[in-house]
Amino acid sequence: MKRVLMSLLCMGSLIISSCSEDESNGGIRLTVRGINPPAGTSAKANDNVVFTDFKISIRDVVFKNDDDPNSSLDTDEIQFRGPYQIDLLDNSDALTQTIGTAFVPDGLYKELRFKFHKDESLPVSDDLYDKSIYIEGTVDGKPFVFWHDTSENLDVGRSTGVEVIDGVVNFTVTFNMSQFLSSLNQIDLHAATDENQDGLIEIYPNDMDGNQDIADALKDNIKATADIIDE
Repeated sequence: MKRVLMSLLCMGSLIISSCSEDESNGGIRLTVRGINPPAGTSAKANDNVVFTDFKISIRDVVFKNDDDPNSSLDTDEIQFRGPYQIDLLDNSDALTQTIGTAFVPDGLYKELRFKFHKDESLPVSDDLYDKSIYIEGTVDGKPFVFWHDTSENLDVGRSTGVEVIDGVVNFTVTFNMSQFLSSLNQIDLHAATDENQDGLIEIYPNDMDGNQDIADALKDNIKATADIIDE
């Protein structure tokens, strides 16, 4: 009975340790955080653009051990399988979500990779059903919705890295929303149109409002804002 109970704890724990017998390994606690600076910090071209909801769906998180010559973002064992639906904005309030803790060989970790993942197992009514990125907001008071179903990898790194020795350290990936319209491509969201005149500006790959190019540019910008911060 004791052995069965231990197996169940290993399978069901949010802390992904694989029930490793190597207790000398350290851990990486993975957190994803939204950053939403006060109004007025964005580019003038996008005055009166307000984000009210920002969600992503990811899976297959891999960490690269810089001290291990055999460590590779392409071939390492996946530490977090997912999928994970992550909510990073509630009205103007940025949110933080901790994914969990993975126990990994000691070393210096400078990069992680995760895959944007559109999850078809969610209820159809869920904002992230069959989508990997989702944003709601307003432009000059008029509502808009953006989503994308990209399944691309995203590599995030920090030159100084995060050193893991025995204990648990934090690995925090941030998305700075003030850069969503300028990080890689300059986007004037006022140029988005409501061609079908239904009162909602729709921005996604197959939208009926003619904003597909903006959707792709915004997706690329969101990826470009991802960063790792010291804690």
